[in-house]
Amino acid sequence: MRAGYRRLACRLLGAVGRTVHPSRHDGRAIESVVVLIPELFGDTILTTPLLRSLRSVFPAVEITVVGTGPGVGLLVHDETVNRAINIKRASAGERAGLYRRQFDALLSTKDHPSFTNLRLVRRIKAAYRIGFDHPGHQGFFDCLVERPEQMPVWEKTPGLIEPLHAAPEPSPRPYLPEGPVSASVREFVATHLSNRSAIAVNISASKPEKRWPTDRWRDLLSGITRPIVLLAAPEHAAVRDRLAAELAGVLPSPDTESLFDVAHILRHVAALLSTDTATVHVASCFDTPVVALYRNPRDLAKFPPLSSRNQVLLALDNDLDSIGLEQVREGFTELEKQLV
Repeated sequence: MRAGYRRLACRLLGAVGRTVHPSRHDGRAIESVVVLIPELFGDTILTTPLLRSLRSVFPAVEITVVGTGPGVGLLVHDETVNRAINIKRASAGERAGLYRRQFDALLSTKDHPSFTNLRLVRRIKAAYRIGFDHPGHQGFFDCLVERPEQMPVWEKTPGLIEPLHAAPEPSPRPYLPEGPVSASVREFVATHLSNRSAIAVNISASKPEKRWPTDRWRDLLSGITRPIVLLAAPEHAAVRDRLAAELAGVLPSPDTESLFDVAHILRHVAALLSTDTATVHVASCFDTPVVALYRNPRDLAKFPPLSSRNQVLLALDNDLDSIGLEQVREGFTELEKQLV
C-alpha cells in the first residue's frame, strides 16, 4: 500500500512541475556539482566511488552532497567534498542558501523514483540534471543513464559523470572517510585487538527482516574459540549485553558512538560476521574478511561484499530465518581456513 502511495506521489509531482526534455550536455565547464546521495550508511559508502571519480576528472570542482538520512553525516568528514548537507537537520538559512545556488550539474544516485529525492531534483537549481534511466524519472532529468537494475551500486554510480563528457575512474573502490573515534574505542582496540585474532559479530540491522535470530547467534558464538567483539546499534544494546554475559568468549567492549568507532574496530579484527548491513561495506573498505547473510539475490547483486575473502550465505524466499545455524557455522569454518 505504501509503495503504491509513493508511486502516485511521484507521478503527481511529475504532472505538476516543469517537464525537462532530454538533451546533451553542451560541454561548458563544470565548476560546481550537487550530488543527491542515499539515506542509509551502507548505501552512502557504496556511492563514494562517484565522489572520487568526480574529484579525479574535475580536480577543481566544488562538490556539494545533499541527503535526507544519517549517511550524509559520514561525508561531513570527507576531504573529497566541499560541503555535506542533511536537509532534515539543516537550518532554514542553510536550506535557503542551497536553494538559491545555481549548480552546473546535479547528479542523483537513486536508481528508482523517490518522492523526496525527485522533489529535491526539482527544488535545487542546476543547469544540467543527470539520473538513472527509469520510467518514473522521465521529465525530471536532462539525461538518464542506462545501467542494469541489479548492477553493483559502487560500479553503477560513477557512470553518472559520463554525460558530462568524462570517463569515470576504472573500478574505484568504496571508502569511508577518516572520522572521529572515541577514546574508549581507541583504548579497547589498542588493548584487545593488536594481534588481529578476534572476530567481530554484528547482531543489528536497519530493518527487522534483516536480523538473524538472537538464539542462533548465541548457539553459533558458543562454539567459536576466537575472541569475539559484539557490535550492535543502540536499540539492540540490551540484546548485545545479554549475549556478552552469557558467552565466555566475548570481549568487554565499549559502546560504539558512531560508524567511525565501528570502522576502527573492523579494521583491526580478523573477520566480520553479519547480515547484509552497513558493517559489511565498512569491512570491505579495509578488505576485512566477511561472512555475510543475504535475504535475496537482488540485494546480493546490488550490494555485494567487496572484501577479497568472503563467504556469502543466501536465504530462501526472502526469509533470513531460512539460513540455518549449520550453514553459518560451515561458512565461518571455510573463511577461517583463509585467515592468517
